[in-house]
Amino acid sequence: MKVVVVSAHPDDLEMGCSGYLLRLQQQGADIISVIAVNPSAEIHSGRSQSVVQSELDTSYSLSKFNLRVFNTPLHANGRPNLVVDNNTMTQLSNLLDTCDLAIVPNANDHHQDHRSTFHLSYPLLLSRAREIWSMHSVPYCYHNQAHCDITVDISNQWTKKAQLINCYSSYVEPELMQKIKMSNRHWAGKINTEYAEQFQTIYRSV
Repeated sequence: MKVVVVSAHPDDLEMGCSGYLLRLQQQGADIISVIAVNPSAEIHSGRSQSVVQSELDTSYSLSKFNLRVFNTPLHANGRPNLVVDNNTMTQLSNLLDTCDLAIVPNANDHHQDHRSTFHLSYPLLLSRAREIWSMHSVPYCYHNQAHCDITVDISNQWTKKAQLINCYSSYVEPELMQKIKMSNRHWAGKINTEYAEQFQTIYRSV
């Protein structure tokens, strides 16, 4: 099985769906992670391009996922400029494989980069993926109206998922980590397990 995950930023995959990816990896799946926003200049105190790049490298050295990072165009101030246009879509397409399952951000996430990543990747994946899901990820899912139809048990993967998230210590503060943990525990109530992740099916080939 091959899985392609397209996310906007370093840490999005870890927070949104790394538990399920670790479960699939343990079953022999090939996990390809495509990040649309290359580590670059930051406006957050304590974060910089080098800090985020180091955190990204640490996470993937633990997960062993196949990482591909898009060379995002930059504004004059060095900040990423992820736009939905033909040139960006053509360049991003070179990073996407055919796959059994693709996972993308939710089109209604409150972060603009997440929505742009969805609109760039979804049309490309329609001809490459047998099935496409959107991830339901704290904190980006708070204001969307996703109707999640898939809940997966990640109880055995939670400890390693937490390790991957904590690689991004310049961004993930204890309060955010607690919210992610509580949401994964809350969603697990649907299937009577300890921890779970949620997804919405947005495409399935006939």
